[in-house]
Amino acid sequence: MNALLMVLLLPGPGPNQLPGIPAAEKADNKVEAEEARAIAKKLAGEYVFQLDKSSGQNLRLEPEPVFRWLLQLDRRFYSDVYVWTHEGRPEVVAAITNIYGARRAMETEIHSLSTGLPLLLHGGKIVWEPERPGVELKPIPGAPKPGPTAVVRSTQMGTLAAQHSVVADYGNMKKEDMRLLPKPIYRYISEKQGVTDGALFAFVRGTDPEAFLMIEARKGQNGVEWQYTFARFNGHCSLRAERDGREVWKVDALSTKVNTDPKQPYYGLRKYSDFPVVK
Repeated sequence: MNALLMVLLLPGPGPNQLPGIPAAEKADNKVEAEEARAIAKKLAGEYVFQLDKSSGQNLRLEPEPVFRWLLQLDRRFYSDVYVWTHEGRPEVVAAITNIYGARRAMETEIHSLSTGLPLLLHGGKIVWEPERPGVELKPIPGAPKPGPTAVVRSTQMGTLAAQHSVVADYGNMKKEDMRLLPKPIYRYISEKQGVTDGALFAFVRGTDPEAFLMIEARKGQNGVEWQYTFARFNGHCSLRAERDGREVWKVDALSTKVNTDPKQPYYGLRKYSDFPVVK
């Protein structure tokens, strides 16, 4: 694996985004923050995600992160979340996190949001090639028909997202309710894929996304309907989602071996040295 690829799984507002990325808390160390952002942007630009192996078609990197989060404890975490899209729809989400402390580290999380099999090349080599789709979209029971305008659909998606809750279990009887960010981190339309409207919501611990909820208006058996899917963004805990008191999604904590398996839709790696120089 190329030394410059640092992936842990694994989204300025673009034309298909809602305005106003949720802002992380102000960093005490602006030099660190600026360096971390530059490194993340450089690495994001080096990653070549493809739609699938047969087509060889590259996904489009949205040029700016769709979300940023910051955590300052004994170490300082600066994370930028990017998305790669196909025909407007996000197919991959990745967070590149720089960690400053007694020992420098970097993490990148990747999760496939595709119903297909995307892959990642870096330095001309395939470094991530999941063997199964990252998501499976299902109708939201009892959801209203998607509205006729973007404004109405935005309200509907926000209401549907708020009907869901996510609990993370970190072991040793430590469970926490995740907080749903009030606005999606990415809003999109993909006419070619039959997506009338869509949004990616984040459930966070502090400001750190632990799970994503994707909601799309797309064609189903009875015409255009609201569909949804969840994607984990933490491998060290189990995650459970409910809607109106009924479990709708659950994943168990992953072993380190599975969490670093490039054949899985969620993939991760930590790096402690050999950081790229940003010029």
